[in-house]
Amino acid sequence: MSGSQAVQQSPPFHSPDEILAHPVFAKARSVWNDGMLSLYENNPFLSRLLAVTQRSAVFFNTLTLDAAYDAADRSTWPTMGLLQETMVPYQLSSRRSIEAIVARFVETGYMSRRTIATDHRVRLLTPTEKSLIHDLDWVRVYYSPLVVMFPACGYAPPMRRDRAFRTALRRAGRDSLADAAKLLETNPTITFLMNRDAGMMVLIKLMQTGGAQGLSRVGFTDLADRFGISRTHVRRILQDAEREGLLRLSEAGVALEQPLVAAFDRFLADCMAGFHFLFHLAMASPEMANGGAQ
Repeated sequence: MSGSQAVQQSPPFHSPDEILAHPVFAKARSVWNDGMLSLYENNPFLSRLLAVTQRSAVFFNTLTLDAAYDAADRSTWPTMGLLQETMVPYQLSSRRSIEAIVARFVETGYMSRRTIATDHRVRLLTPTEKSLIHDLDWVRVYYSPLVVMFPACGYAPPMRRDRAFRTALRRAGRDSLADAAKLLETNPTITFLMNRDAGMMVLIKLMQTGGAQGLSRVGFTDLADRFGISRTHVRRILQDAEREGLLRLSEAGVALEQPLVAAFDRFLADCMAGFHFLFHLAMASPEMANGGAQ
């Protein structure tokens, strides 16, 4: 490369600190909360299936491995073995539990196992159309707060649920799967709740109904019904969080403590920074060379 040639620039990056300091961050957070609730609230089946870290990580890692699949490169084949290796940094699942989670996804029509002509002994994990539709909705939700904060960046492809963009985004994320595990490691307060069935969704509902400074009056039974979990499980989640100093329970409702609100905001800012970076990688990919496909 000659000195006259331009040096390739890294994609633009908005740091989590910049995002947290943005004047409309609170509005962006509300948009994200509403979007997540639109996916899982009052959908007990999907909430039970995906709204916990272990199952969610298996699901979205499989989508990423599938998008990065190259038939000519055996190391990219989305097999059970490759998925299990990908899950190691999360330190959440045994190999057997991953097999059980995948079996549940197959049983419920979110994944399939298929053979390939070149080696019938190998079975590839493949997301079904049902999975892809959910992923398009999920990607749109994750870009919705970025649209609020940085409208000039041009997030039209994810917002219109562009399938080519979704594939490009998942493929771009192949090399940063370990970063997703690190995100959980560096946000232990949120991980404390995410590792419990619907724990994160309960927190999001409390944020939406009580706000960062308010008191949520959503009852245990109401929360249980919304996310397909038991009232006892809701009580256990909140009591454990109270013991950790993350919230206060009273007859009046649930009040979130500032450390929990700050942890929630940091987690969301970390996610937004990562998805902004991946947006530019995806848009520079061959899949998006012709503007994608709706």
